[in-house]
Amino acid sequence: MRYRRKHWDATVDAIIEKGLAEERISDKWFVKDSIAHISWYEKELLDALEKKSIVDSEFWNMSVEDRNEMIFNKTQDRTFDELLKKSKSTFEDLITKTESMSNEELNSDVYIKRKSDTRITWDFIGGITFWHYEDHEDLFIELFDLDYGL
Repeated sequence: MRYRRKHWDATVDAIIEKGLAEERISDKWFVKDSIAHISWYEKELLDALEKKSIVDSEFWNMSVEDRNEMIFNKTQDRTFDELLKKSKSTFEDLITKTESMSNEELNSDVYIKRKSDTRITWDFIGGITFWHYEDHEDLFIELFDLDYGL
């Protein structure tokens, strides 16, 4: 998680250094919206790990499209700097939580209660953190012509 996050942060830093922080990345989203999106998912992951459940979560019961639209709508009044600061603090909280977890908890397919299906905890964490960073990072790298392996 730390390695992939370091790379994500370096990509965001490169965007800032190139003066591209206010750039649009899609018809609707700007760079800050992607940062808010990542941070929101991490916060919901942290809540799921602490509650050991996603059953009663409005967030996880939405479709991906609805979740992403809700995040977008709820973060539009936040500045780039606010979102970036929140993103970093949420990640640190998530690191603290995951480091406190046992190998059994991380490898459990029932640690996080779900309505149906199971998923190994570390795989759930990876989907929200390191694999998620990579998806958005690749878009930034291609869109802004940044170097891989900053």
